[in-house]
Amino acid sequence: MSLILGLIAAACWGLHDFCIRLTSQSTPISAAMIAVMIFGLLFQTTLLVATSNYTPLPPNSFAQILFAGVSFAAANCGLYVAFQRGPVWLAAPLVACFCVFSVGIAMFGGATVSVGQLTAVGVILCGITMIAVLADRDDDHETSYFWTIVSALICAAAFASTFHFGQSATELTNGLVSAIITRIVAIGVLLTGFWTLRLPLWPAVSSLGAFAVMGVLDGVAIFSIMSAGNHPNPEYASVTTAMYGLPTIWLAAFFLKERINAVQWLGCLIAFFGVGYLSL
Repeated sequence: MSLILGLIAAACWGLHDFCIRLTSQSTPISAAMIAVMIFGLLFQTTLLVATSNYTPLPPNSFAQILFAGVSFAAANCGLYVAFQRGPVWLAAPLVACFCVFSVGIAMFGGATVSVGQLTAVGVILCGITMIAVLADRDDDHETSYFWTIVSALICAAAFASTFHFGQSATELTNGLVSAIITRIVAIGVLLTGFWTLRLPLWPAVSSLGAFAVMGVLDGVAIFSIMSAGNHPNPEYASVTTAMYGLPTIWLAAFFLKERINAVQWLGCLIAFFGVGYLSL
């Protein structure tokens, strides 16, 4: 069951990120972000009411929730910019590198990192190098790769920070309450930033259906990972979820005709194999 829940989460997040690539070409990413975040919040709140699993948030978790929310806002900014610029085959593996940053945070906190984990980091970096360096040199979008890389790495680092502070807060309450309040803080940060910069805050009515679906996909993925904790071997869910970038790349290659050669496919598999190992 843990494996199945992980596959559900991977499929949902993979489709979610593919939708970012599609919708960001015609809708301002600021408006898209706010809409998806709000629809995701509505979905999570519905789950909380349905499960009656509310646990009060203790005062000593406020700082962790605040940092998690700010990090989550930054992660979404990096995620949307990276997938808007593309290509997906470069953005997806880099975003999945959040586990590498998580290892760095653990090391900074004094945790012992095994040789296997360090080797996995090297494997991930090797796979990503293959993806970027061995791309077809005549790709018209090659000049924009720099900002895709920067945005994706910001996203990965911010997601690692979100998970670190979010997990700390979850130890004091429960996962769903922590996720909801983290999302509320992130929405507040994004609204403040976008309003200050005078960026669009809401998409056209005609696109709300797509953003509602994206919000639900994100909510289902998070709920699946949380539910895995109630079954044997929950680590299986983490491993399979870590592969969520592969469906995104497959969808982009098939539907958007993004060019990716055989060696780059191998690099993707190598990178996500390392990601899966670090998720154990």
